[in-house]
Amino acid sequence: MAREPFASMSPWYGGYAFQGVVVLGTAPILLPLIVGGAAGPAEAGLVVAALYIGQLAAPMFGALADGSGRHRLIYAAGYLLLAVGLGLFPLAQTVLEWFVLALMQGLGVAATNTVASMFIVEFRPKAEWDRRIGWMQTCYGIGQAAGLGLAALLQQAPTLGMLASAALMLPGLLFGLLGTPRGRRAAQQQGPAKPAAQSPAQHQAEGAASRHHAPPRQILPHGHIGPASGALLGRFLADLRSPYALFMLCWLLVMLGTWLIYNLYPLLMQQVYGVGAGASSVYYAIGAGIGVFAYAPSGVLGQRIGDGAVVLIGSLMSLASVGTMAALAIWQPAGVAVLGPLAFVLLPVAWSPLIVAGTAWAAQLSTMNEGEAVGILNSTTALASVAAAFGAGVLASRFGFDAVLYLAAAAMVLGSLLVLPLLRAGPKAAD
Repeated sequence: MAREPFASMSPWYGGYAFQGVVVLGTAPILLPLIVGGAAGPAEAGLVVAALYIGQLAAPMFGALADGSGRHRLIYAAGYLLLAVGLGLFPLAQTVLEWFVLALMQGLGVAATNTVASMFIVEFRPKAEWDRRIGWMQTCYGIGQAAGLGLAALLQQAPTLGMLASAALMLPGLLFGLLGTPRGRRAAQQQGPAKPAAQSPAQHQAEGAASRHHAPPRQILPHGHIGPASGALLGRFLADLRSPYALFMLCWLLVMLGTWLIYNLYPLLMQQVYGVGAGASSVYYAIGAGIGVFAYAPSGVLGQRIGDGAVVLIGSLMSLASVGTMAALAIWQPAGVAVLGPLAFVLLPVAWSPLIVAGTAWAAQLSTMNEGEAVGILNSTTALASVAAAFGAGVLASRFGFDAVLYLAAAAMVLGSLLVLPLLRAGPKAAD
């Protein structure tokens, strides 16, 4: 494996960064501003939830890409869905119209994000996964940091911001197709699914063989037809006691804690710590900026100590952030207006090891095809986001924003604890 710093970069990562500008930068801020200003905060929460509901389709896109071999077409369709959903959003006037357009944006995110991960875990040798995922997420994170800055500039003109976001999908698509794999899955990935059950020793031996003795990976013009999404869900439900299913439960809890904070972030910072939206946006941008430099090292660290250990590190970082925020909400010491936002900064930094190692570990633990496994990971994140979007507002209105922090910390404690049995059972089982 090449050791040069940029050996694991691919041209399409640059196009993927354009989507990071919108998906994690401008849209989450500008979308609720438009709806909230016109209809109210409850309606804004409903529309934000639609954005995440659309992302629940990730497994469907993973299975569709595997079954049809049209990875590039589905990847490109994600950009087009985002462009239409973003561009028409300022023209909508009813909650139903906004809901449908936000749902369309979520579908675009699900399509592109799922296939982007498949470009790596299905078309590249396993030894390259961590580094390539790290660089891909680095570019995505750079886009997020830029998008947060752009959103700060366009908060007073959110309609213009959404139109600009839609326009960014054109260069994103053009650059995003450069160097993407063509054809179907690699030869050594063929077959309807991974073996149904293996011991940790068998996993380790298989991983070593794939790293050191695998034949050259060639993209075949023809290959297997992947299962329908219903059959995929059936296989997952039939294997609920598998390590992969336990990891999905861990992931759901950690993501629930994360998105409980993100979905109400400006309001939470104002109500709990007395920090205005402008200042809290700056802290968020600082955390996202630092996190950019943690993506690639997270991939390298995953290769050295195992992706499961890196997931645990990311979970504990998230818990330290939210736990400290919750403790400050109870304690309310002098300087809480500075300490609270500083504690938050660690949360977007923790996203880097979580998403890099989590993507690779999901593909390794699953007995399904890698693309399907990553699709379920993405939909689990979306499910947590939907639950947080609906639940955080109700929780805050009935018990206060402090309660949101307490629930988020509790979810992260449980999620982090559930990672431990997976590591004890076989920390190298997925290598």
